[in-house]
Amino acid sequence: MARNSGAGIGQKPYIIRISAQKGGTGKTTIAVNLSVALRLLGYSVLLVDADSSNPSVGLHLGLENSTEGLISLLKGKSRLEYIAMTHGPTGLAVVCNPISTRAFGMSEHEEEVAYNTIKKSNYDIVVVDTQPGYFPEAVTSNIDYTLIVANPDMPSYMSALRLGEYFSRRKVPNALVMNRVKNKRYEISIREIRETCEGDIAAILPEDEIVPVSIASKIPACLLNQNNRFSKEMFDLAGKLVEKAGIPVAGDAVYVSKKGKRRFGIISK
Repeated sequence: MARNSGAGIGQKPYIIRISAQKGGTGKTTIAVNLSVALRLLGYSVLLVDADSSNPSVGLHLGLENSTEGLISLLKGKSRLEYIAMTHGPTGLAVVCNPISTRAFGMSEHEEEVAYNTIKKSNYDIVVVDTQPGYFPEAVTSNIDYTLIVANPDMPSYMSALRLGEYFSRRKVPNALVMNRVKNKRYEISIREIRETCEGDIAAILPEDEIVPVSIASKIPACLLNQNNRFSKEMFDLAGKLVEKAGIPVAGDAVYVSKKGKRRFGIISK
């Protein structure tokens, strides 16, 4: 997996794609909570549900009754500013997709149009939740950073490494997010992952009961309880991504130095 070369620094918006090679890794959970964490740090954030096979962002946020979404933009039926909904508790902008038993599908041209439209928006950061698998050049050329989500089992981990190599060959900075870690004997150990992963490891996220509770309550974990292990790791990931990418401080989000350590803080205006 490639280390961030600084591509995209100073550009707006900064597009972060949440990817996986296998389904069921917790990709959407990461996309939703990362977006909420970034928003709570003071950034204007757009979360886009681009998972054409299983759109479920709306289910995580209580926005499952959306009748328009990315498909409306792709088909030229609506504009981005009209389909972006506001998540009331956080102010997060969200482009959902109608919950349906049918996958909507996207051609390479439609994906290129969608990303070009997103790239022209005024948000600080755009987080895109995607379907599992590989992506055409029209998509990868519009991504500033990719997080590849995997679980600590051999099939999931190896597929994540292959996907990382795919992005690296296309010069897309990427990093691994190891999710649902229980530290059980049957799992790939964190030591083994650190020894075998040649690229960046962005986060090690623990298995935490707050996640299924948050999904059932339709309140993101980072909003439901900011002091649990999962939420703390998500806020740490958000802070590291912003600092690593060189995204300018926006709104009321600031870095606060305390006893030589760097952390994020929110200041009132």
